[in-house]
Amino acid sequence: MDNLLLPYLGAKGESERQQRLDELLMAEAAPIIRRILRRRLGFYVSSQGINPRHSEAEDLFQEAMTGIVQMLHDLQTSSSKTDIENFSHYVARVIANVCVDFLRSKSPARTRLKDSLRDLFRRHKELVAWDYDGEILCGFAVWRNTGKTFFSEQQSSDIESRLEAFQAARFPHEDVKKAPLPQVIAELFDWIGGPVEIDVLVRIMAVLLEVREQRIESLDDGTRSSWEAHYVASALSSDSLFRIKELLSRLWQAAKRLPPEQRDSFCFSFEDDDGQDLFTLLLSNGVTTLPELAKDLDRSVEQVVLLGERIPMDASTVGAQLNATRDNVYKWRFRAIQRLRAELSSASK
Repeated sequence: MDNLLLPYLGAKGESERQQRLDELLMAEAAPIIRRILRRRLGFYVSSQGINPRHSEAEDLFQEAMTGIVQMLHDLQTSSSKTDIENFSHYVARVIANVCVDFLRSKSPARTRLKDSLRDLFRRHKELVAWDYDGEILCGFAVWRNTGKTFFSEQQSSDIESRLEAFQAARFPHEDVKKAPLPQVIAELFDWIGGPVEIDVLVRIMAVLLEVREQRIESLDDGTRSSWEAHYVASALSSDSLFRIKELLSRLWQAAKRLPPEQRDSFCFSFEDDDGQDLFTLLLSNGVTTLPELAKDLDRSVEQVVLLGERIPMDASTVGAQLNATRDNVYKWRFRAIQRLRAELSSASK
């Protein structure tokens, strides 16, 4: 049994049990559900699962939470308890299945495409799919049982822009829609250079093959109006990719000059209007690399990767990371934003 579940399973009395349940749901389950909703569907919900402008996003969050609560209740009451070895992986599977069911209802053509790809991996000895760390990855057979590349973390818009370069490089004089599917997949994997999630591959192929579906709207929470979200949103509204990178670079250079506790409080809780965390924005826009990011944060690459799976964090979770109280996190973050605002405003004059 995962050690995370032991305090809940060993709780004495209803009050302690409810407290342990709330801790599991808000500190462990909610960040995973929010991250996967953003990555797979582009849906944003707050840390409480709220988005007044997008009821479907709220419904999917609550559906996943309900399933997890039911499982935890069954663990408490059942005489033949299921052994949950990794709670995080279990949560990821629950929300992944919720997303799959949602996409099937909205996107039957993409569902057929995914089924075709799965069939291809079963039939073609050089192309395989495998379960890795709770996710279904795919790639060349020689990559089996290795982790995904950072390409899997890119937003849909980033992937679509990069596919123009792929088509120009690999199919310059050929209509990719008329090429054999195994050839397109092999060229894609060679171009990417490592495994990707199967849902990312479906997204890529849907763009390349021009699979049209009812559009799934991705709406952010209109109640948020933080300064950093406004700053990045204004950057991303520009038509110039150079302008976007320049603005993000200025933000990151200023953030690196902050005292460590202010820097981390700001970075770990940062979230733009589309629900993207700071690490994703910096890496996907080429502002920094993963090793450089780790060095700037005084952490190992492995630690940064783990952090990247949990951000954006609420103040309590940031406090746990920094061994500080939530009030200290609020104070450090406030001071960080004040200094960043002053520095960036001065630089733009």
